[in-house]
Amino acid sequence: MNTYIFLYPETSFFEVNLVAYFMKTKGNVFIVAEEEHKAICTNEGVKIQRDVSLPQMKPESIDTFIICGGEIDNIQNKPLLFEIINQCIEQKKIVGGICAGRTLISEAVGGLEFPETTCVLEQIVLSPGNEYVDFALAVGKTADIFADEEDYRETVDYFKYFKYNPAQ
Repeated sequence: MNTYIFLYPETSFFEVNLVAYFMKTKGNVFIVAEEEHKAICTNEGVKIQRDVSLPQMKPESIDTFIICGGEIDNIQNKPLLFEIINQCIEQKKIVGGICAGRTLISEAVGGLEFPETTCVLEQIVLSPGNEYVDFALAVGKTADIFADEEDYRETVDYFKYFKYNPAQ
């Protein structure tokens, strides 16, 4: 399974860090940025190296495409991003957007309506920035990365409710 996470200057990486962690358990995670950005400086002050540029992406190699939140005005090539989002949706890939990322997905598809909480609309996962744990869980569940319902429940308990069962 290949997960691509789109970042841009002043992106909020904390919103997708858990998604990256979950998705790495079932495959590869690649950081995507626009051509001119080899490294992204996040809102957290961390520099993250891109693996692939947006123009190099091939939708057929994508299983999950995640768009992070952050300063939308720092994206230079929205038409290309929108084209890739729409290609992924047409090809029934999982597309996820958190915070500003859900706004970008909505714009790409022509005004998708969504509630204020984390939601799954077919293969599209949308979430406000403060629900990053719910977002990661919803992306993981949509991508079918959990072994079974017990595995999912244990993950929810640990990451959302801070319950740790050392006997397991």
